[in-house]
Amino acid sequence: MEHKALLQESCEKMGVSLTEEMASQFMTYLSLLLEWNEKMNLTAITDKKDVVQKHFVDCLSILPYLSLTGQEKIIDVGTGAGFPGIPVKIACPEVEMTLLDSLQKRIGFLEEVGNQLGLSGVNYVHSRAEDGGQNPDYREQFDLCVSRAVANLAVLAEFCLPFVKVGGRLAALKGPDALREIDEAQGA
Repeated sequence: MEHKALLQESCEKMGVSLTEEMASQFMTYLSLLLEWNEKMNLTAITDKKDVVQKHFVDCLSILPYLSLTGQEKIIDVGTGAGFPGIPVKIACPEVEMTLLDSLQKRIGFLEEVGNQLGLSGVNYVHSRAEDGGQNPDYREQFDLCVSRAVANLAVLAEFCLPFVKVGGRLAALKGPDALREIDEAQGA
């Protein structure tokens, strides 16, 4: 199956609607990710089908649970190669997205992705999470914080919650140990 069709079919099964333009943006993102990955370590997953399923579809799997209105300010803490922030921004272009990462070279990659995809309403921030959360420009400024594959939930909560407004939310994409991490993070 062609990669764009795989993405669209997978999204339909989750109840996530992608326009043709959005699907094309994902294919451009896929090309840029693999091209830049040859110069710098962005992802260990390099098979195109696997990138679509294990990165793009996985990131978009949170959308049915978020009930976004399009008015949200979202921060992706520890975004790395843009996951989940770029996929969420592509699928919900009206949200304001801030991508925060501790490595300037990854921020450079993300800026190139944003330019190539024509994304607006995206802020690129070079900062460690613990420093960014203390910065008044970012502290308690966001309706939603998203994060994927950054740290265990207890540590992640400490990193991410300073960014979120009172009444805001944290959406942490976790793996198979999620329930154990939730138990262990009760104090955080």
